[in-house]
Amino acid sequence: MQKLIRWANVLIVVFTLMTYLAPYVSPQRFWPFAFIGLVYPTLLVINLLFMLYWAFQRRWQALMSLGVILVGWNHFAGLVGFHPGSASPEGASLLKTMTFNVYGFANFHQKGIPANPEELQALIYQYQPDVLCLQEFMYNAQSGSAYVDAIRQHNGLEHAVWKKNEEFAIFSRHPILRSEVRFFGSTNGYRYADLQMGERIVRVYNVHLQSNSITGLTDKVASSPDLREKENWNRVGSIMRRFKRAAQERASQVEELLAHLSNSPYPVVVCGDFNDIPQSYTHHRMCNNLKDAFLTAGSGLGITYAGRIPGLRIDYTFTDPKFTPLYCQRGKVSFSDHRPVITVIQL
Repeated sequence: MQKLIRWANVLIVVFTLMTYLAPYVSPQRFWPFAFIGLVYPTLLVINLLFMLYWAFQRRWQALMSLGVILVGWNHFAGLVGFHPGSASPEGASLLKTMTFNVYGFANFHQKGIPANPEELQALIYQYQPDVLCLQEFMYNAQSGSAYVDAIRQHNGLEHAVWKKNEEFAIFSRHPILRSEVRFFGSTNGYRYADLQMGERIVRVYNVHLQSNSITGLTDKVASSPDLREKENWNRVGSIMRRFKRAAQERASQVEELLAHLSNSPYPVVVCGDFNDIPQSYTHHRMCNNLKDAFLTAGSGLGITYAGRIPGLRIDYTFTDPKFTPLYCQRGKVSFSDHRPVITVIQL
C-alpha cells in the first residue's frame, strides 16, 4: 500500500513542477500549460497532505512534497501573504486603492435579488479608498443612480468617469484630468484616468480581461459527475475549448495592455479583474514590468474569486516599480462572485 502511495506522491510532485512552467509558456503556443497552472491550489493541498502523512510515518519521503513547495515558494506566496501591515498607515504621498468586480450589481449567491446599494455604500465606507475601480459596472436607468449615489455619499469620491453600459467605472478623491477607454472586443478592455495628486500626476488603469465563461458548465458537471453520460463528456469538451480560447485571448490582451502602459507619460497603478491566476502567462508578463502588490505586501489568504471554483486569485493591483505597496488584502462582500482588493501604496 505504501508503495502505491509513494508513486502517487511522485506523480503529484511531477505535476506540481509542471505548474511552475505554466507562466513561461504562452497559451498561444501551447495552451494546456495554462490549464495545468489552474490546478496548482489543489496540488498544493495534496502535497501538504502527503508531507504530513510521511512526517507522521517518520519517512524521508516527506521531503519530496516539502521540497517541491519550497522550490515554488513564489507560487505559494501568490496565494498566501506574510506581510502584515496597516490599512491606514501614516505619512505623505499615500494612495489607497480598491478594485472590485461588482457582478453587474446582481446577487451571485441569491439569484434574482439585486445587490443592496446600502451594502455597497457600507463596504466602501469601511475601507475608505482614495480611488475605486469597478468592473462589470452595469448602469441602468432603473437602479443605476442608486448605486452611484451610494458610492459617492459619505465617501468623498467626488470625481468619477463612467458611461452607461460600459462596464468600467473609476471614482476618485483626486481630480481626474483625462480619461479614455479601450476595448479588446465588445466588452473586455480597460479605462485609465490621470489623477492630479498635488504636484504629482498618477495614471490609474481599471482592467477586465477575457473571462473563461465555464462556471455554468462546471456546475452542471459537478452536480452530475457520471462520466458514463455522453452529455457530460460534451460539457467537459466545451469547458476545455472555452478555456483554451479565453487563455489565448488573455495572452493577446495583456500584450496590448502592456504596450499602452509602456507609453504612459506618468507612473501607473493597474487594478482589475484579470481572470487569470498567479501561475499564468498573463501574471508573469505583468510582473515583468510592474509589482504585484500582494506579493510585496499581501497578508493572509489572497483568494479573490468567491464563486464555485475554489482557490483562485484573479483580482490584482499592480504598481509602477517606483512605488512601494505597503498593504494589500482582500475585503469581504456577500453579493458578488469576487472579493474586493484593498491596497495602500507609497508614492
